[in-house]
Order: sequence, then structure tokens, then C-alpha cells
Amino acid sequence: MKRFSLYLFIFVCTSSFIISCKSDSYPPDNKVQDGTLHIRKKTDAQKLHPFVYPSPKARDIYQYIFPQLADFDPVTLKLIPVLIKAIPEEIKITEGPNSGSIKFTIEYLPEAKWDDGKDVTAQDYIFSVKTVKNLKVKAGGYRSHLQFISDIIVDPNNPKKFDVIFAKDYLLAKETALTIETYPAHIYDPKGLTTNLSLSDAGDENKLNEIIAKDSTLMQWADDMNGIKYGRDVVNSCGPYQLSEWVTDEYIILDRKENYWAKGSKNPFLIAGPKRIIFDILPDETTAITQLSEGNMDLVQEVSGAVFSNLQKEENSYQFLTPQLTKYYLIAMNNDSPELSDKTVRKALGHLIDVNNVMKSIDFGNGTRTIGPIHPGKNYYNSKLSPITYDVNKAKSMLTEAGWKDSNSDGTIDKMIGGNQTELELDMYVSEGKLGQQIALLMKEATASAGIKMNIIQKPFKQIESEHLKKKDFDMAPMMIRQDLVLDDPYTRWHSDHTKLGGRNIYGFENEEIDKITKEIQISEDPVTRNKLYTRVQEILYEEQPVIFLYAPSERMVGSDKWNMTSTVRRPGYMANTFTLK
Repeated sequence: MKRFSLYLFIFVCTSSFIISCKSDSYPPDNKVQDGTLHIRKKTDAQKLHPFVYPSPKARDIYQYIFPQLADFDPVTLKLIPVLIKAIPEEIKITEGPNSGSIKFTIEYLPEAKWDDGKDVTAQDYIFSVKTVKNLKVKAGGYRSHLQFISDIIVDPNNPKKFDVIFAKDYLLAKETALTIETYPAHIYDPKGLTTNLSLSDAGDENKLNEIIAKDSTLMQWADDMNGIKYGRDVVNSCGPYQLSEWVTDEYIILDRKENYWAKGSKNPFLIAGPKRIIFDILPDETTAITQLSEGNMDLVQEVSGAVFSNLQKEENSYQFLTPQLTKYYLIAMNNDSPELSDKTVRKALGHLIDVNNVMKSIDFGNGTRTIGPIHPGKNYYNSKLSPITYDVNKAKSMLTEAGWKDSNSDGTIDKMIGGNQTELELDMYVSEGKLGQQIALLMKEATASAGIKMNIIQKPFKQIESEHLKKKDFDMAPMMIRQDLVLDDPYTRWHSDHTKLGGRNIYGFENEEIDKITKEIQISEDPVTRNKLYTRVQEILYEEQPVIFLYAPSERMVGSDKWNMTSTVRRPGYMANTFTLK
């Protein structure tokens, strides 16, 4: 089967995606820079660990330390080689023990080296994949994508060359094999504790427990991988920058490697541009903008709509970057909650949030309504479904239909559940972000008019995530979902397999047809058939409303005029290593 180009499916200039492609090169040039680049971050990264990281914002930083084997070109968005010689072709295996499988033959660049001068080899790749597959390592978000890798065979004549075997022709097989970061095995496992651990045993809980029972050091290694030892104390790879200093909640400093193996490279992911990149942790937006105006900050991310609009009206020399990243907002709902297990209630709640008002107040109307988990810019987005409208009366009618009424005239609707008279009272957890707070306030007002009591509980997002979302101890919570530049794999977020604690299906949503379809999507070879499956997934989620889908926002960044800056739809919307001084 000749696989269609997954990375170009919507991101070409002639597509319907909501961005325009740039014709200029990226970056403007490749001059060595001696300047220091200051970038504002709202929150600390916690860990610089590609496989084990509590904050998705960590990727904004570690991408300059841990390059992938291949990545999406910032302009064309075509998958290009980074650490490898070429993008491999998919080969069907027709004989031998792996007959019926597929493989990709991969070879690292001969010059690719770790910081200590040792070669990047196939053994490092094996170690990295094995680490993700290891059930004792908290790498669940990656593990599901690597589930079909059954074997990795090293070329006996070339330690940099190897075959990656997939047991099935998985939807994202090529991207899975190539868009992972490589760890230096001799640094992250100096005692070789994982050397004799097979890929299959790493993913088998019983086998793994047996091995650990005989030798507990493997568990200690896993704990080190999960903790700060290999997420902060040891941060080492083959990218153009290295971690130099980290003061919690204040700043993270990356310094350009002067004796870099790829020095002078024109590959956008290997360019070593600014001499120093400092990520200043500044939660307060006013402080960040003040620092920018005083010349102490070069790029401010996540600028609010109001501030962004006001800055554009001022006479200044700022640069305004608005890449259309593939992300969207939703309100998570706990489908395991007795009050929210009824889809009619969930759909009623969808009518109690004025999304257009949220977009207007938070993003100044810059956003696109969504009906499901597929970004509205993708060509298989189900545009036949209309976004749920704000309609309090309709919500009341639906709640009545579901059996909720104010039986004691106390202003809160109630219903018999499990033999108990239960009032419809919901807790919404929000962080300090303006979006969540705005949603909560609007919903509290609307739900009150529908006879629902809503409690707004504000906590730091880290706490909400660890104490409530991951433990499914919540009713509702606004969230942002980020997507990558590949075809969607809805299995990890919507299949019932992932409702277990620690899984990405934190909503507790289960649906037999969704389970069936999401697995079919993973192995679908025909784009027409696959798009029909995507359409059906969106129809089911629209009907069931396990969450309230809101809208896809625009990204807003403001930069100093002293740097040449180019934006990209590739997350996080810019590539600091390519910035050049004017």
C-alpha cells in the first residue's frame, strides 16, 4: 500500500485550512547570533522530559535540546529528516517471522553525536522506545502510539542503521517511528539496567513485575525516569542547546553549544542561533508587557485578546504574531458522575454556555466554533453539524425531559438517584486563567436560571490536574486540547481502554461504536473510508456530548522589533533557535 502523505493532508497552500502558507524561507538567514533572547512563559516547565512531563508547555523548551529523528518543516509542514539521512519508505514484509508486518529502515546521520562525543546509534533508539513501552515509566501519552512497534533490528554492519517493525500497518506508523526524541542510553541508563529487557516484556505488566521482584534496581531506574533526576538534574541530548541554569518559577536558561556536531546546519531544527535563550517565568501579563516595553523581554506568548488589541493600536515597533495552531477549548465533564451520566443533562449544559460571548470577551471574536475533537481547519471536520447554541429555555426543557424538577421549591432542581433525592449541584474547577474564569461565571449565571447550583472552585491547574482530573474527582473543568500536524488518532482520548486512572479519557466516556471505530481508524489505509470514520466519530460525540466543545482560538504573541521573527503553525508557533538579530 502506498501511504498518502499524512503531513500534507491539510497544510498545503491550496487547502481549506485556516492559515496561509509563507513563501519566504525559514529562517531569514543562518547567521550566528551573539545576543540573548528573552521569552516569557506563564508557568514553569516542571520537567524537561519528552516522554515524562506533567506540563505540555515543557515542549516549548526541550525541543531545542531533544530533536526528533524527523520533524515537520515550519513552512511547508512536510516531514523532513533531522537526525537521520532520509525519510524511509514503508516496506511490507512478506516472508519470515515478521511476515504480514511493515518496516521502516532508518539510519542516523554519521556525524550525529551526543555532548560527550559518543555517536548516536540504534541502541539509543531502542532504549528510547523501550523506555516509552515500560509500564513503570509514566509515558502513557506516548505509549499508545508506540503500541504497534513489535521489534527493532540493528544492521550488523552499521550501528547507526536499523529496521523498525510494526505488527500492523498503523495509521501513524511512519510518524510514530520518526517523530520521537532520542535519549542517550549510556547517560540515562548508565548501569545498563534495561539492556536485557525486551520490548514485549517492558509492555507486559506481569512479566515486568516478575523481573522487578528479582531485581528492584529496575524499579529504582523507573522512579528516576519519572522524577526530577532525569527530568531536571540530567537533561542531555544532541540538540543545538543545552540546559545551563534553572531557578524554579523564575527562569530557565539554555545556552548554545559551541562545539556542536551540527554547527552551521541549515536544518531548521538543528540551527544554533541566539547564543542564549532565557525563558522568564512571568505569570502576570502586565509585568511581561512592561518588561517588553522596557527592552528586557523579546517575545511574550499567550497575550490576552484585550492587551493584544490595545498594543496594536499604540504607536510602537512591536511585532505581532498570530499563527493558527491546532488547538481547541472544551469543558470536560465527568461522565461517571451520577448527575452527568445522562447525555440529556450533558447536552442541556451545552446550551447553558454563551460561547460567542466567551470568544468576544476573551479572544475579541478571533476563533472558530467547534462541534467535536477534530480541528475545524482539517478537511475531515464535520461541517454538517452545527455548533450548539446558547438557549436557556431549551436547556430547561431538556432537563425536565430527563426528570429533573424543583420538587421542594428551593430553587434547585432535583431527582431521585439511587433511592436518594439528589439536587443538581455541580462543581466546576477553574485555574487562574481568564478563559476558565469567564466560562465559569457565565455558566454559573445561566445554570442558576435553569435551576442548577454550580460551585466554582479555583485552584492552580497543576493541583486540578493531579487531584481531580487524573483521579476523576470532578464534575466540570475548562480545558485546552493541543493537536499535532498529523492525522487524528482518537483512540487515546475516546476509547474506553483509556478510562482507567492515568488514561487520557479522563471524562469516563464509554461507547461501543466509538471503541470499534477508533481502532478501525488506526489501521485504515483508504483516506475516503477513513474520513467517513472520522465523520461518524464526530456524529457520535456530538450526540453523546461527553464534553462541551467550545472553539478553536487564534494564537497571539508580541515580539521585540530587534529580532527577525517568523511564525509557524507548528507548536508553539515560533522557533526561537532560528531568530536572528536585525
